[in-house]
Amino acid sequence: MLDHLVGRPSANWKRIQIILTLITGCWILAKGKTNRLPQIFQTWNRSTARHAPWKIALASWMFYYLLRNLFHLVGLNAPEPLARLYKRSFYRATWILTALDAGFFTAMPLKPMWLRHITSLLFSSYYLVFADAAEEKVRRVRATMSVDQMRVSWEKGATNPILFFAAGLLRPKLSMRRIMLIDRPSYNEHLPPVEIYLFYAGDCATFVDNDTLLLQFPGGGFVSMPPPCHEDAIAAWAKQTGLPICSVNYKKAPEYPYPWQINECFDLYLKLIETQGKILGLSGEKPLKVIILGDSAGGNLTAAVILKIIEHNKKLEMTFMPNLQDSLLTTSYVMADTEQASSKTIGSILDKPIPMPVGLILIYPALDFEMSCWMAPSQLSLIRAESKSQLFRTESLESLWQSKDHLSHASPLSVVPDIDDQNSLWRRVTNKLYSRKTSATRHSQTIRERVHSKPPAAVAWESSRLALTSRMSYFNDRIITPDLMRAMAILYLGPHACPEFESDYLLSPTVAPLDLLARFPKTYMMCGEKDPLVDDTVIFAGRLRQAKSQNHQDGQFDGIRVKFLQGMSHAFLQMMAFLPEAQQATRAIGDWILELRNDASHDPSSNPTKTIHSSVDIIQVTTDTGGHHVAEIVTTEKDMIHRRKQQVVKSLYAE
Repeated sequence: MLDHLVGRPSANWKRIQIILTLITGCWILAKGKTNRLPQIFQTWNRSTARHAPWKIALASWMFYYLLRNLFHLVGLNAPEPLARLYKRSFYRATWILTALDAGFFTAMPLKPMWLRHITSLLFSSYYLVFADAAEEKVRRVRATMSVDQMRVSWEKGATNPILFFAAGLLRPKLSMRRIMLIDRPSYNEHLPPVEIYLFYAGDCATFVDNDTLLLQFPGGGFVSMPPPCHEDAIAAWAKQTGLPICSVNYKKAPEYPYPWQINECFDLYLKLIETQGKILGLSGEKPLKVIILGDSAGGNLTAAVILKIIEHNKKLEMTFMPNLQDSLLTTSYVMADTEQASSKTIGSILDKPIPMPVGLILIYPALDFEMSCWMAPSQLSLIRAESKSQLFRTESLESLWQSKDHLSHASPLSVVPDIDDQNSLWRRVTNKLYSRKTSATRHSQTIRERVHSKPPAAVAWESSRLALTSRMSYFNDRIITPDLMRAMAILYLGPHACPEFESDYLLSPTVAPLDLLARFPKTYMMCGEKDPLVDDTVIFAGRLRQAKSQNHQDGQFDGIRVKFLQGMSHAFLQMMAFLPEAQQATRAIGDWILELRNDASHDPSSNPTKTIHSSVDIIQVTTDTGGHHVAEIVTTEKDMIHRRKQQVVKSLYAE
């Protein structure tokens, strides 16, 4: 109260208030005389004299507890904004996570590391019981969160030896867990090497024979969470798929701001393709097939790396294709084996098209840095169009549409239905004590019903241009708050960045041009329906589909897959130890990995040494016994196959 009286919130004033209260109470206990108390207290004292001290103490505590919760008991408490937002299991998981965060924040100032590790768990146990105190502690810390506090909060599972040991008992055993440093390509050899973690669950003797690699770009807001923080999911995927997993410990902001992380991951991918995996210990005898997986910030890096690859291949296409078309018009043009011809003229991997990965998996990705409040009309139109497609016909997406219809709720800030015409048992018993119009915990009329001038029935939400982004709609999210998003964006962009949010597609892949998105490989996406970043998933998947549709790649729609987890928010892969749905999601992602691997093994066109997906067409020419040349164009665009085949055949057999 003292800090309110002086008009400035202050921890020092709170300490003074606590000390003064304790001193006053101790003086009263030591010097106070019973006969000077009011008569009611003297009567109370005589009636309790025959009871044991512990009973008196317990009764005093119960009376204090009743006073603190009196408004809850009689129904005058404030409404609970998260009452219907999450699934029960996810809310319980966030309760544990919040208690751990509060405990680790409390123990953070302690100097001896061993003492900090022990007291962090002791304080977390306290906050598990006093959940409201934990939420208040975390809220206050997040309001002005520092880099060190972010890393303490998000890396606790890997940095605390007790938690790491306990988690290790639950995860599958790995036969290989190596930390390696990979040199950058020749054009960036002066830069520090890339640190990777290599995981494998199979027999070490069979590691060298693998020709498919899962390349993971881990999330962590660009500022935190190296691969050990993701080891629960990585170990599960390694066991389920049998594939080697390369997880990248890219440099973190703010020490290394944008676009360092994108370039570092891009360089690693080039090195893997250039050496066919030999730098990891693979034989390199077979073409290396890469599946890239990224969650949260790692999903942003995954999309950015693919866009850099496509951009590079497109530049080569602009210079290479005119010469190729001129050559195709003459019968004397013959291209020998592609790899043999390339080895004579190409001295660097950047001098030739870069093979694309066989597929992408994006888990609750952060794909848009434009943290605006309102959704653009083009985004709303895209969502409405895609909501009728097979891609998004799920109950979870229907819930997302309802959260955008702000006028169908009693509160414009509500993202779940808050109109309740059925009274609870408590309400039916005490109904006469409450007014329906002034009740703070329930509502019976939507905002749209309050509007006097109503539009025609056909002109309702479907034609409305007013909708908040998911970042603003899920403002009270328990995992990723607006404070955290602002902090991560500032740290990632750094002190010297001046990005164009509307056009910088390496920073915000959702704004990438359609001609680049049309060249994306198979892309599978997963996100919680209550995630503040869910709009990024919906819009990016819709733009991918739109780009491929405009590019006449009708057969590529099955390569875009989106899965929403009902009642879930962000970072569920970090809750595998106490969230059953996270384990199910991990298995589903493992099935996607196996599907992408099997598709690449059975589809000859996915061989990275023979085709560049939708970038530069590779032409192979052979000579038959009659001396004629037969040309075959390998491409992923169906309409180009027929057209260019006709051009080649006409030029080769022209009289």
